[in-house]
Formats: sequence, C-alpha cells, structure tokens
Amino acid sequence: MPDNRKDSPIRPHTGLLILVGVCLFLLLLSSFSSSFSNALRSGIDSVLMPMQKGMNTAGRYIFDRIEDRQALSQAQELNKMLSNELELLREENARLKLQEIELAQLRDLLDMAEQYPDYETVGAHIIGKNSSNWYRSFLIDKGSRDGIRVNMNVCAGGGLVGIVTSVSNTYATVSTIINDAQYVSAMSARTGANCIVAGDLSLYAEGSLALQNIAMDADIGIGDMIVTSNISELYVPGLLIGYVGEIKTDANQLQRSGIIRPVADFDSLDSVLIITTLKTSEALP
Repeated sequence: MPDNRKDSPIRPHTGLLILVGVCLFLLLLSSFSSSFSNALRSGIDSVLMPMQKGMNTAGRYIFDRIEDRQALSQAQELNKMLSNELELLREENARLKLQEIELAQLRDLLDMAEQYPDYETVGAHIIGKNSSNWYRSFLIDKGSRDGIRVNMNVCAGGGLVGIVTSVSNTYATVSTIINDAQYVSAMSARTGANCIVAGDLSLYAEGSLALQNIAMDADIGIGDMIVTSNISELYVPGLLIGYVGEIKTDANQLQRSGIIRPVADFDSLDSVLIITTLKTSEALP
C-alpha cells in the first residue's frame, strides 16, 4: 500500500544537529568576543526582565487580592461574632433594667408596709385598667386564692388609692378614690377634725381631689395631712390620702370645702399594697 505522507523538508535529526551547531557556534563566539557575549546577555535581559517584572507584579496583585479576601472573610466573621455578643449584652441589659425596676417597686411596697405596721399587707401588680387616661379602676394579679377579699384597702405611692370591689380566684378589681362614685371619710392628722374626700375626675385633671363637709369651726388648714378617719365604714384608720391645698367657705355659709393633693400618682400606677386587715368583721364573707 503506497505511503501518501509527504516527506518533511527537514528531518528531525537534521534539525537537532543544526540547533546543536548554532549553540556551539554561539558558545565559541562568546568565548572569543566579550562584546558579543555582553550584547547577547543584554538582549536576553531585555526580553526576560520585562517578563519577570510583569510576572512579579501579577504575583503581588494576586497575593494582595488573596490577602484582602482572607482579611474580609475574617472581618465578616468577627463582625458577626461581635453582633451576637452585642445582642446578648442588650438582652442582659434589658433584663437587668427590669430587675432593677421590680426591685425598686418591691422597696416601695416594703416602705409602705413599714408605714402601716399595725396592718397585714400583701403586694400585687396591676395587670389591667379601664380605658381612660387615669386609673379609675384596675385589675390586680391577686385573687381569692391569695386571701384577697372585697373591701380590702389598697395603697400605692405612699398613700391610699382605692378599695377592692370584686374578687375572682386569680385576680381582683380595685376602684380608685378618684372615681366620681367614691367617698372616703377622712380627718386632719394634726387635729382629728373630720371631712370627706370625694372623687372628682374634673378636679383630678388638675391633680386634685375634692375636700367636702368641713365644719365651719373645724380646725383644718392648708398643708394639713389628711388621713382616713376612725369613723369610716370601709377604710381602716390612719391611711395617708394627701395634703390640703385650698380651703374656702361654701355659698350656704354653713360648711367649708376645698381641694386635696393626693400623694399617689394615679397616672402611673404599677404595683400596689393591699391591706388585708378589714375594717369590720361584717365585711368578711
């Protein structure tokens, strides 16, 4: 079968011999001529040096990019770790603040309990209130299973705030003394002169309650401390209500009336102290 391949004009061993010959010639020529050797070296350097610089530049660029990517990845991991730690610290801070608030409330309740050592007391938290801006009535988280009963007196902020009006197993309802339907038999702690503290929402808008039924000769003056009186049917005696802010003679010229500044802040009630001692045995079921 005929071979269709064309013969190469230069056979492989012939090309190799030519290449070896050229190398030997250049070697001999460089050994006899230093100028040629220098020129050859310069030529080679002129070709290789730019290539070497380019390769070095490319290598440094790639290395820098790899380092930048590694640094970015490490920074992202560190940022994620710090973000998690910050979130944990925020949660811990919020928890500590809540504990601080609860501790302050417990201290207030303890102070009030010490203010009335003659009465049995129990603390409670407010869990709901009526829809108005002020606490005309509210729910507490203690009920009959905790010993709470109707007509138990309720204090907050160092003074009387209301009375228990209904009780379920786990919670109770408290009507406050700022309610228009509430009347408290009271007296001056200084002289024992009697009066009535009446709920009045229009007055409480100015931070006051009504002071009524003051006899013309009763020794009650501005600044007097007003407390629950001994003749009250529902309120135990000696509970602080507030301080007299104004006294004036009524139009009938038979009695005087005025206003009282309550010590309790009915805008921001949170915890209360329930006096479990009832005024009369008739209030017990």
